[in-house]
Amino acid sequence: MGIRKYGFTRGLTCLIFVFILCGCASTKGIADKSGELSSEDRRKFDYFYLEAERLKAIGENDAAFDLMSRAADLDTTSAAARFFLAPYYLRMGFYEQARKDLRYAAEKYPDNYWYNVVYANFSQQSNRHDEAIRIWTRLLEQNPDKPEINSALAEAYTAKGDMKQAIACYDRMESSMGMMEPITIEKLKLYEYMGDKEAMVAVAEKLQRTFPRNTDYMRLLGDIYLEAGNDSAALSIYNKALDLEPENGYIYLSRAGYYEKRGDTIAYNNEIRNALMNRRIDVDTKLSIFSTYIVGLMKKKQELNRVDSLFTEMLEQYPQEEPVHRLFGMYLSSRKDFSRAEEQYAIAADLAPTNPENWLQLIGLYLYQEKYAEVIRVGKRAIQYVPDQKDIYMYVAVASAQTKSYDEALSMLETGLNYVEENDAGTKSFFYGQMGDVYHSAGDKEKSYEMYEKALSYNASNIPVLNNYSYFLAMEGQDLDKAERMSAQTVKAEPDNATYLDTYAWIFFKQGNYSLARIYLQNALDKTKEPSAELFEHYGDILFMLGEVDEAVTYWQKALEAGSESAELLQKKIKNKKYIEK
Repeated sequence: MGIRKYGFTRGLTCLIFVFILCGCASTKGIADKSGELSSEDRRKFDYFYLEAERLKAIGENDAAFDLMSRAADLDTTSAAARFFLAPYYLRMGFYEQARKDLRYAAEKYPDNYWYNVVYANFSQQSNRHDEAIRIWTRLLEQNPDKPEINSALAEAYTAKGDMKQAIACYDRMESSMGMMEPITIEKLKLYEYMGDKEAMVAVAEKLQRTFPRNTDYMRLLGDIYLEAGNDSAALSIYNKALDLEPENGYIYLSRAGYYEKRGDTIAYNNEIRNALMNRRIDVDTKLSIFSTYIVGLMKKKQELNRVDSLFTEMLEQYPQEEPVHRLFGMYLSSRKDFSRAEEQYAIAADLAPTNPENWLQLIGLYLYQEKYAEVIRVGKRAIQYVPDQKDIYMYVAVASAQTKSYDEALSMLETGLNYVEENDAGTKSFFYGQMGDVYHSAGDKEKSYEMYEKALSYNASNIPVLNNYSYFLAMEGQDLDKAERMSAQTVKAEPDNATYLDTYAWIFFKQGNYSLARIYLQNALDKTKEPSAELFEHYGDILFMLGEVDEAVTYWQKALEAGSESAELLQKKIKNKKYIEK
């Protein structure tokens, strides 16, 4: 089930000592004097040590480290000096040296609370769980009245996987401090991990008896009853909680879980609505509830009309909450109700214009529907609020290229490149590849090939670039060996991609290898359910070169019927029963 939110203090944060190594390195006094030093060396040691402490206090860490290192060289037995140096070694990445120094201090002075706490925490963070347990146990024996040590010991046992010992630690805390929310929740998590539902029930019942009018604890107990299979007890405790606090929306949510388990769809839907309409539940929690509810209904493909009405009620309650409009937009998009989805994303973008997600979703919808003018209009507006979003520049560039605004497309791509991370070679390759496509569409083939080369310099396996580059070379009859090598990479990467197979076949056609061209073009036709006019035309051209003139005419006719852009040329081919080069 997972221990859900019940409005409690999360974990035992308020009970646990969190010792940041660098902040606890002071020994709060003069260093130990256990070493056999001459009076002169002792005087130097004391000076270096105290001066290092002073420099550290004013933030002169490099000088402090240097002086304390000199002190430690004078007295190699000084636990205080080694304890001081440990966090510096840790910052420099010398973890083993730091560990040795901390362990030395803790073992030399086993009754020094600070030395041992820092070493135990270090051991725990380093996944040395047995060592952490050993030190925490020693500290607990010396300080049985400190519950934070029991808490830390419990965490060490949990990290090691010894849940029973961890629970024993929490039991000791409970005995000394009384029953407390954080302790109980931690115990429940452990019992849940162990799969001990009986123990979970016992703990939750004890908590509820101790605080009989706390509805959060009642709801927790009900959820655990439900998980343990005691459904009637779960419903009974939920109802008691609602009698005490009828406006508590979280109880409706829990009771919805009961009805869902029972298969009572009507009652489940009613409880969800009660939770969503309850003003005591914060909007983020409601959206989480709603998202789960929507996904469940969509999986079952049932009662989706309820979702629209619930959204209407939610929007009446939260007309200015951007996440509500965004969620509605996502839902409508998933149902392909694009016009209403656009409306919701537009509202969300107006409410939170610096949130790029809404702009990206809205622009993506327009692009999907090929509403290029809207992509450009909204994209330019979005850039005013989120100028660092490289994807928006890309979308606007694609739309501009589609409307033959090539200069604007290139400008967008060049600007968007400024927001690509320096080490993001893949995205840089993508941008340069798009620039290559735009230059080619604009008729600047030389600049196009320059951009393709640049794209491949960032990512030599950029498959779309390899395909487009090789295809354009083939169409122009240039550098066919290079085109064949590049196209072979695309076919190897995606052997079922009809577009890449067509490119490969066309290169063989240009090389005069018609039999091999036929094999790959036939494969391309087999791989696609709705072959394009270009595929039909290319296959006809290949068949003609192989002497199968009537079959060639048949495929040219199919290309014409499929809406080929070269209709005039195809008509000449069909009429003359002859291949004519473009």
